[in-house]
Amino acid sequence: MTLDLPFWFKQRQAKAQELGNGMWKVTGPNLPEAIIGIRMAENLRWGAYVRTAADGPDLLASEPTLETGRDALSAAFELYRERFVN
Repeated sequence: MTLDLPFWFKQRQAKAQELGNGMWKVTGPNLPEAIIGIRMAENLRWGAYVRTAADGPDLLASEPTLETGRDALSAAFELYRERFVN
């Protein structure tokens, strides 16, 4: 999937490195490192999450109500922004 980076992400000079399995490591100047990800639920809808480690628990997660993986990825970036950028 092509990564659509939000405007604020580019402005903060942040980077996203694909880790596979629907996860990306997010880093940037004056930003904490975190993992954002997406997953499909049993209802065939997508959800997003933010973690501090790839194998760690979810810090924040959205309900699996999004129709596409691209929508879920946008939600994942928003969860990261709400938690770490403000």
